[in-house]
Amino acid sequence: MKKRVQRLYYAHAMCMYGWAAERRELLIIRRKFRGRRIVNPAAYRDHPEKRRDQIGFCLRLVARSHCVVFSRILGKVTAGVGKEVNHALRLGKPVYEVAAAKVVRRKRPVRYISPRASRALYEKWRLQQCRLTWAR
Repeated sequence: MKKRVQRLYYAHAMCMYGWAAERRELLIIRRKFRGRRIVNPAAYRDHPEKRRDQIGFCLRLVARSHCVVFSRILGKVTAGVGKEVNHALRLGKPVYEVAAAKVVRRKRPVRYISPRASRALYEKWRLQQCRLTWAR
């Protein structure tokens, strides 16, 4: 009998898709959760269903996963990530946060910023990432 691979949903800000920060976090997650299949919403960027109902699509991915790992940007939980994390907690799924190159279990709902504030934070985060890249 074939053992089913557990799925782990990686909740992170859309502005991180494709950036080095995303790759670093994925490395940390893979080390901590060996043998799990990582469900990365960035991989569904062009999926027609996600284009129609972005948050609904992602919440369904969360529901089909065994656990959720999330991250903050600039110390804040963005709107989509907050909804995904709190949805997972309501469903009784284990939730973890990538913080300071470690993975920490979270059991309480998270407070998150509005969609508008999230979009503004994306721009601020991107500028910071560009500055970090230029400084190297």
